[in-house]
Amino acid sequence: MTNRKIRILLPLLAFLAVFSILHTSPAQANQLDDAKRSGLVGETPRGYIAPVKAPSASTTRLINDINSRRRAAYNNIAKKNGIPVQQVEALTGKRIIERSPAGTYFQDSGGNWKRK
Repeated sequence: MTNRKIRILLPLLAFLAVFSILHTSPAQANQLDDAKRSGLVGETPRGYIAPVKAPSASTTRLINDINSRRRAAYNNIAKKNGIPVQQVEALTGKRIIERSPAGTYFQDSGGNWKRK
């Protein structure tokens, strides 16, 4: 795939990835929102969530479940479009961080947690 095609497809892929990620059960979406607002988890540049501080067992389960769903969506999008999954992860991570509400945490490219 040429760079031009990739540049054209990436915004669409990011939208699809974000849409598929956000398409979780209402209860799980509420849990994730609560964990983000509480500063328990934050978004990473690779498009996954990670604990901001030592997680409880329930927070670890939430992180693993959300990341598993995201990984499956990223792999599916990458496979369908013949691009590396790392491109889908990075673009989606960037979009999610950009769209995250004020007060939530995200990791910068150096791995440091920052509050938006």
